[in-house]
Amino acid sequence: MTSIVHAPLRPRIALLGALLALLAACSGDSEEYVGTTTRAVKDVATFYVNNGEEPEYLDPGKAVDSVSITLLQQMFEGLTTYGAGDLHPVQGVATRWEQSDDNRVFRFHLRPEARWSDGKPVTAHDFEYAWKRVLRPSTASLAATNLYVLKNGELFSHGKLKALREAAPLRSAPRPDAPAALSLPRGAFVVVLGQSPARVVSAVTPLAAPPPGVASVTYSEPDEKTGAGERLAFDAAGATPPPAPRDGAPDGGWRGAEVALLAAGPPVACNGAADRWFEVEGPRGRGFLPGCLLAPPESPAPAAPTERAAYALVAPHASLPTYDPAAPRAAPPPAAVTGFVAASELVEDDTAVGVRAVDDLTLDVELEQPTPYFTDLTSFVTLLPVRRDVIEPFEARGEPELWFRAENIVVNGPYTLDEWKFRYEITMKRNPAYWARDALRIHRIVWMEIAQYNATMQLYRAGDLDYLGDNSELPYEHLAWLSGKKDLRRSEYLSTVYYEVNTRKPPLDDPRVRWALNLAIDKRELVDKITRVGTPATHYVPDITGSGYAEQVAEDRRRGADPFSRPEVGHDPARARALLAEAGYEVVSDGGELRAKGFPPLEVLYNTGEGHGQVAVAIQDMWKRHLGVSASLRNEEWRVMLKDLRDGNFQVIRLAWYADYNHPQTWLGTFLSYNPQNRSGWADAEFDEAVRRAASIADQRESIRLYRQAERRALDGMCRIPLYFEEKPTLVKPWVRGYSPNARNTQLIKWLWIDPEWQHRPPGEPPPALELPPPGRLGGGQAAPHN
Repeated sequence: MTSIVHAPLRPRIALLGALLALLAACSGDSEEYVGTTTRAVKDVATFYVNNGEEPEYLDPGKAVDSVSITLLQQMFEGLTTYGAGDLHPVQGVATRWEQSDDNRVFRFHLRPEARWSDGKPVTAHDFEYAWKRVLRPSTASLAATNLYVLKNGELFSHGKLKALREAAPLRSAPRPDAPAALSLPRGAFVVVLGQSPARVVSAVTPLAAPPPGVASVTYSEPDEKTGAGERLAFDAAGATPPPAPRDGAPDGGWRGAEVALLAAGPPVACNGAADRWFEVEGPRGRGFLPGCLLAPPESPAPAAPTERAAYALVAPHASLPTYDPAAPRAAPPPAAVTGFVAASELVEDDTAVGVRAVDDLTLDVELEQPTPYFTDLTSFVTLLPVRRDVIEPFEARGEPELWFRAENIVVNGPYTLDEWKFRYEITMKRNPAYWARDALRIHRIVWMEIAQYNATMQLYRAGDLDYLGDNSELPYEHLAWLSGKKDLRRSEYLSTVYYEVNTRKPPLDDPRVRWALNLAIDKRELVDKITRVGTPATHYVPDITGSGYAEQVAEDRRRGADPFSRPEVGHDPARARALLAEAGYEVVSDGGELRAKGFPPLEVLYNTGEGHGQVAVAIQDMWKRHLGVSASLRNEEWRVMLKDLRDGNFQVIRLAWYADYNHPQTWLGTFLSYNPQNRSGWADAEFDEAVRRAASIADQRESIRLYRQAERRALDGMCRIPLYFEEKPTLVKPWVRGYSPNARNTQLIKWLWIDPEWQHRPPGEPPPALELPPPGRLGGGQAAPHN
């Protein structure tokens, strides 16, 4: 058995130093290629590539970073997999499928010869377990949003969809003696709206009734620095007269009081996130508060049926998967049907989630609504299978991350983990149980973990790397002389680089400040003088995105109606200074330089890498030059930075989002108020609703038009400062065959091979890919359109 080795970095650093000195004296570059063009000594079946950093998780259900995803794509295989070249879906574990006319119900048929690396069959049960595990609240997967497309996936993942352990009455109040509105049978599903008792977290006095016409409220906590007290303000749209804001009571009011929920009131957005009013009763009386001002009690309520027992305010839920395209949609119960059940009677039940194994080789899927990118998503890592019997023993021992160590991991893809030298390199070997193992021409992969671009470049020159890697970048300053080299490969890239802003921290809580910082950045200068590749970004979704987005961009520009090409979203230092002054930070001249009066210094955080630092220095200079705003720079190792991101320990942080699938939802979904990828603190109920509406429209053109409107709403919030859409330049040795640039910057090693005699013979044919037949139609008849 192999194991993780904590190898020292010093030998590699010494080697790199020697290489740099040697190559400085004699680079060995030919006129046509970078470095050596002869692959000497190395095994023809071993592939050397850089992955840039240490992976965070080698767990398909939890990985969200590109470093981990790159490795997982080699070790696991989904229902479909990415084909060579354009990465269209080809056969993976599934050989075919049928789908309903409305593209909501799918039935996948698995190949019987698919095996795990320990020889056990890959079954539909493994896929069902893996997908539901991602959605399970206890997994806390940041990737769970990719499976919200499943019927009830989102409700289940939020912990709001529960089932009754036994038959129980739906009571009118959270008391065991309260009248029953109706009886619910054993196994009935309900949506949890709230919990009683609850604790009030504000000194704002409850209202006598929800204010009519108020669609949203804003709650501000006390600010010790400014002396401002807490306040509940109301959106006056549609309300006559506008309600006056409610301030916190000087004596603390209801803060900390334990209250009983009496009823659910109308919906209301609180600080941008979807919420509702609740009628509550406590020691000081009764009234209405938004759910954002309620929290669980400090001491748990007893399970026994007493006056203080824990109750859940619920609504019956009848919209369950049937996997039958002909089945009528369940009629929702009347909106007024809500009531209370004992919290102890509620259990987690994942049978309401729209995926099931019919048998070992048949998997049924039912989606919440037609999803045009679903059969693209089935190749992505979040939907890869994992085994219950491999993972859960480690979870039971409190060691949930040990299952993917080299000595424990079980995979179903082309390669399996052989050795993991921590922060040094990872090696993989051919999976002897993989169903297409005989077609693999690469039998061993060595993944180096070198973050320094120039060091990676020197290893490539020397022939110690066959390919720079999906997660490596070329030193910006070398791109000019590299442009004429035959081993330089370029491709458009479905990726947006941006600075995420922590809107919870003043002064970044003011959108005028965020817009000022955005308008002060000359993104054309960034691209032309610093990165030397890419396209300046004034919005978030790359213009080349598929599913009709690129076509809509072109049409909008022809009509002069592109909201992201207008002058007001471009570089404008004068307007930036005006916005900063409007926010209370006047920009004045001071000793020949600008200074934003009273504006505190900012900090920009980025992960280690020369290119990231160069961009940060340029933006630091622009903010100082155009706004008089000072910013310090801090770089961290990748995993450390990800932890600071999750913990909210940042003001401004450099990030990029690469497409999980080729549709604008993959970018815009990360802005949703409830999406764990939204670390900014920005929430906007109108944006959430706009995305939901766009996703629900079957007509692709109308759907994309609505997505563009939602994107404009996100841009108005400016919780992320878009910098540029990436273009991917990389270096690939001429002896590497099968390499094809693509817009996702994804290379499956299974399609590659080494040809030491590349100079003397034509490339040859890539390993065969098994194309998927057109999908059949569930229920017979003509084939449905293939998404």
